[in-house]
Amino acid sequence: MVFRRRWQMNLQWNKFTGCFDFISHSRFIPRLRVLPEELQEDGSNIQSDESLSVESHVIHENKKDSENEAEEEHEVSENEEIDGLRTNMPYELRNEAGRRWYKYFDEYEYRMNEEYKKSRKWYEFLYPNHATQTKAERKLLYKLDLVLALYLLVLCWSKSVDTNNYTSAYISHMREDLNMKGNDYIYTSTISNIGAIVFQLPFMYLLPRYPAHIMLPAMDMGWTWFTFACYRAKTLAELRAYRFILNAFGAAYYPVSQYLLGCWYAPDEISSRVCLFFCGQLLGGVTSGLLQARIFRSLDGVHGLAGWRWMFLIDAVAISLPTAIMGFFILPGIPSKCYSLFFTDEEIRIARARNKRNHIKDSVKESELKPLWSKDIWKKVFCTPAFWVLVVFDTCSWNNMTAFSGSYSLWLRSNPNYSIEHANNLSVLPACLGFVYVFICAFGADLFRCKWIFMVFAAIMNTVSCAILIKWDVSSSAKWFAFLTTYFSVSASPCLWSFINDFLRLDPQVKAVTWIAIYSISQSTYAWIPSLAWQTIESPRFKTGYTVSLIFGAIYGLWTFVVLYFYKRNEKKHALGNGIILYDTDKDIEIPQFVHRDMEEKNGYYYLKE
Repeated sequence: MVFRRRWQMNLQWNKFTGCFDFISHSRFIPRLRVLPEELQEDGSNIQSDESLSVESHVIHENKKDSENEAEEEHEVSENEEIDGLRTNMPYELRNEAGRRWYKYFDEYEYRMNEEYKKSRKWYEFLYPNHATQTKAERKLLYKLDLVLALYLLVLCWSKSVDTNNYTSAYISHMREDLNMKGNDYIYTSTISNIGAIVFQLPFMYLLPRYPAHIMLPAMDMGWTWFTFACYRAKTLAELRAYRFILNAFGAAYYPVSQYLLGCWYAPDEISSRVCLFFCGQLLGGVTSGLLQARIFRSLDGVHGLAGWRWMFLIDAVAISLPTAIMGFFILPGIPSKCYSLFFTDEEIRIARARNKRNHIKDSVKESELKPLWSKDIWKKVFCTPAFWVLVVFDTCSWNNMTAFSGSYSLWLRSNPNYSIEHANNLSVLPACLGFVYVFICAFGADLFRCKWIFMVFAAIMNTVSCAILIKWDVSSSAKWFAFLTTYFSVSASPCLWSFINDFLRLDPQVKAVTWIAIYSISQSTYAWIPSLAWQTIESPRFKTGYTVSLIFGAIYGLWTFVVLYFYKRNEKKHALGNGIILYDTDKDIEIPQFVHRDMEEKNGYYYLKE
């Protein structure tokens, strides 16, 4: 009897601890999500009885969720590929004969077929819901926006606050406390950028191999620590060392974030989401100035610390640290290797099916990954004309950004009519207007499915702004107009990054290497061009800086048409994958034989025979 009672108590304890293990490890700790069908197909996933007991419970719960959703929604399965064609995919048969010249400006001519375009009403541009016409897909997009896009906005805001705080601190007595003279301001920025450039390169290897929900937060923890360290800088050399290491930890933040967004969103959805990401940067510019003004008034001299030192402390402890910790639990990985705590099995299936529909390949099996030193990878990167076209494009984008030059804040500080607090408050105005400019370009690009026209418009506005500031001796209202429109220089960045993502969607390893290479090359120019163009001794006029920005801005606007040409040429090569079957009776290019042999027409579109 005693033995039996002890056995029952042990059994109950094991059940209790097993339940506790399930709650702690499965519900609150991210893990690689293995779907039930993958367990059945892949024998390598067979586990011991003890480990399988917990996993089977998880699978059972997920299976129940999937079955419940399936009763409400149409089942979404991944399209099967047969000789390059996919079942349940509508194909448009298109004759290229008599193609009009103005079709060159139709950005999505070869990227989407007519069925794809017509399945979305204009007011549904944020949530096109075009692939399956189910609430399940729309729910997935809602979750993605809350889990991925919103978190990246917060993370970008955190980093932008830290970055902009350098300028705010400079005009709030850091210059005097650290005895900064001449061009020390711009040289310190340049040294920081070098740290970011050098330490991006390892991510060419890491990005396709290790999950982003580990890499990004781990890097952010390092960023947090050295933001905290900046408060104790006693000399300029010490500050430069901290800023160098800080930026080294933030090196791959932009390319990794864009890599993630490109793995989850369709081409006509991504500009709006990159816009949310970019708004975090603008929000950081606004927050930094307002916080610095408030801190300078309230905490300057408290416990013997200057106001600008308190800003670095608050940045690290109250903003960066919580954001880094959240990242370990919020970032979902990619659809094919999902670690999300928030997505159901059915939503992961939908995400994978969407990627097949949109011709997006988000990962490669580890056994198929080539060594980083493989000639094939570098040949695909450097011997592709599109790579160099994008390098020029991104380089122009980096070096036409008058908004981040600090010139507006230094102009305010040079005006004796503005106190330090007043200058910090006024410094947020261009960034506030920047929200409007970015929303116009990014949301307009998705609404009208046309990025290039907004990129050209932004470039024109930027050149007008620079031209006024080069002249300088203009009315006060004209000068204020020029400063308040400087953020047009960055407003088209979501469109630029969307272009790059779409160019690189077909090969994940090449995508990782190319993203880092483009970003490193263009950012390396930003490490030395500003040190020549925006020398602090020219403050507050910066005639050289505005001239350089005008030149790069003009090239940026014109180069958009070159990028459009290569983009459309690339998409025409992959038209079949985008659901378009091309032929040209003018050039004696007949309808492909597989159309007659393997396909059947339904409602004006062709489907693979069952």
